[in-house]
Amino acid sequence: MGHTTFFDTGSMDKQVCLMKKEYINQSVQHLVSEHETNDPYRLARQMGIEVDEYPFRRIRGMMLNIAGQVTVILNANLAGWLKRVVLAHELGHLILSPNGGKGYFWISEHTFMESKVEYEAHRFAVELLAWGEVPEEDEGVEQFAARVGVPVEMVRYRVFG
Repeated sequence: MGHTTFFDTGSMDKQVCLMKKEYINQSVQHLVSEHETNDPYRLARQMGIEVDEYPFRRIRGMMLNIAGQVTVILNANLAGWLKRVVLAHELGHLILSPNGGKGYFWISEHTFMESKVEYEAHRFAVELLAWGEVPEEDEGVEQFAARVGVPVEMVRYRVFG
């Protein structure tokens, strides 16, 4: 005999996930509308965020807030297109996180489990970098990813339609 609960938590989890996806999309839309760009470097500059580089060994990027000055530090060893992705990811932490993104850094090694805040920052980055873009007819995932400048494995975060 099956066990019945009052709440369908699977359904609730899906609703929360959909609400969060919509919140991320709205956050990106508001940011792009307010600053009239989806370029993470221009956004950082307009938001008063300093962007610096350091040749980290394992960290792709990190954000610091020292005495109210937010600084994103990117790994100097990364290719230019990947620095854009990492900067967009760090901006996602800043905008989406309740504590303003304090204390997050992106390590290049991946784990089997992806945290909620990392998922949200990845999703934000893809939505920002692919803002206003949809795959063209007969365009594969690889071509679309290359055109918008995101890693192929991150395209799965993109919501179409």
